[in-house]
Amino acid sequence: MRAIRTWWEIFKAVGNGMRAGRQTDRIFRYFTIKALRDLGMFDYLKEPRTFPEILSRFDFQDSQYVNELFSLLVHDKEAAIIVKSEKYLINKDFNFPDFKEILEGTDPRYHIMSDMAEVMSKNIKERMKEEKLGLQQVFERDNYELVNMFNHLLGEGPYSAIRSGCFAFLTKEDRRWLEGKRLLDVGCGNGQETAEIWVHMKGKTKIEAIDAVPGMLKLAEKQFETMVGKLDPSHPPISDENKPIFKLGNAVELPYEDNSYDAAFYSIMLHWTSNPAKAIAEMVRVVRPGGLIFGAQAYKPLVNPYMDIVIRSSRNSYGFFWKEDYFAWYRDCGQRLELITPAGIARVRVEK
Repeated sequence: MRAIRTWWEIFKAVGNGMRAGRQTDRIFRYFTIKALRDLGMFDYLKEPRTFPEILSRFDFQDSQYVNELFSLLVHDKEAAIIVKSEKYLINKDFNFPDFKEILEGTDPRYHIMSDMAEVMSKNIKERMKEEKLGLQQVFERDNYELVNMFNHLLGEGPYSAIRSGCFAFLTKEDRRWLEGKRLLDVGCGNGQETAEIWVHMKGKTKIEAIDAVPGMLKLAEKQFETMVGKLDPSHPPISDENKPIFKLGNAVELPYEDNSYDAAFYSIMLHWTSNPAKAIAEMVRVVRPGGLIFGAQAYKPLVNPYMDIVIRSSRNSYGFFWKEDYFAWYRDCGQRLELITPAGIARVRVEK
């Protein structure tokens, strides 16, 4: 029954989610290609060039990132670049994507993804030049532009459906057990996630929520009560005793003692960390034996590689990983991961 409930939560949004996924794939591809075109890369590649020549011409320092980006463009079914005699060359049959056409074919509710992709794709050049632009700087520069975009995005249907699916995957005993317990919300973002956890548990779980981006944390503190009201107008009273505590914190270095929480929750955030394996190990460390870790994380090959390359333009973002890695990282911590749905909805009862 848990599996059925979980799939149903995802199914309610999967039509829009799958369609939106295909649409946003095209958006991230467009802005990745545009970033290179704006650099003059495609004009330069009208003549065959070796990889070292490209690195030297554009002063690229992060050769591994550049190589992965070029490999993506070469192996795309509509390849922008081809390789001949170990030299890169613009594909004469390649047509640059038409952004107006892409946007017209995208659900207006997801147009914000184009704004987000455009802002984040600016970092591609900086990453190739090996500039030290990290996650916080990426989110908070240009008058908190990306923070404000994510503030809107994280409340959209697919994200909420995934979080609901995480709770549907819990057993009835899990949900009863969580009442009165201490739960750590890892990577709370703008607070929508925290508010949804609070509503799911009817305020009966003591939540501490952390995020590595101060701008996101400020929004979370400011918006929490309003968000709860929108989610459930008849919610239980919010008091000093059951209101979440919001704190600045990094998922790969949780500022807590061992075994200090009963449960931990995360949702679609491990790819933003510098080390997902360490983030998992940290959650296992701070959750006591017999405790619960649950949440969700998308993984390869289900995620779009262009979105991955854009996310990794942040210096300290690992990007997406393979399902096998996901299992292995929990296994390395002595834990057994239960995983369901393409959204990577997960549940672990901590054994130590």
